[in-house]
Amino acid sequence: MEIAINLDELDVGIIKHLHQDARAPAKAIADSLGVPESTVRNRLSRLIKSNVIEFVALTNPLNLGHTTWIMMEIEVETKSIRRVAKKLSSLSEVYFVYITTGSFDIFAGATFASNAEFVDFLTNQLANVEGIVRVNTRAILETHKRVFKFAPKAGVVKSGK
Repeated sequence: MEIAINLDELDVGIIKHLHQDARAPAKAIADSLGVPESTVRNRLSRLIKSNVIEFVALTNPLNLGHTTWIMMEIEVETKSIRRVAKKLSSLSEVYFVYITTGSFDIFAGATFASNAEFVDFLTNQLANVEGIVRVNTRAILETHKRVFKFAPKAGVVKSGK
């Protein structure tokens, strides 16, 4: 169900504060924005329920023993796109799956402890997913920017699942 939510400048301010420090207490955010703490708590609750904000502990796979970091461009039989995306989403090595337009149908990322583990994944798991026509892989060699902060603008934002 998709929910439409209107963001105002206070919502935007709260989100910007959380971008700077996701662990900032509601009181500190409220003090800096000049509003009661209860207002920030209520707004945060609304933003979370409407899926505008999600809290996660973002980890760096390269610092956790995942030395092989792969992006995959996957061409799929048209009738199987959603089924293949769902199957890929269930694999523990895969950390994102997007259905796309263009020269491939699915864009996915995965991490592995070694090249041997990656080859095993390709030849055993991926090769057995029905509907996949072709896979083009790219290894991530260096990361220069990795940010998951999307700046909101006041106004209508659609969110939800």
